[in-house]
Amino acid sequence: MKSKNQTKMELRAIDLLPIVEYVDEYHEGNLLSLSNWLDSAIYMFHYLPEDVFTAHERQDICHILRQLKEVFVEIYSNQNNW
Repeated sequence: MKSKNQTKMELRAIDLLPIVEYVDEYHEGNLLSLSNWLDSAIYMFHYLPEDVFTAHERQDICHILRQLKEVFVEIYSNQNNW
């Protein structure tokens, strides 16, 4: 049995199905639409009051959002031979 402190998971494709369903439902399957929204979120993050997140937290969160965006654009590119 895993300890409470162990948070690493073994992901399978079926575990990511909720992400696929989200993209289908809210972005009509359009990964570029989702990537545009992620761009907007990253941009807006820079205008939050400085007491909401430290500079380091802001940098980390924006980095994660950028990485997610890159994954979605890569998937889109692979599907469309872009």
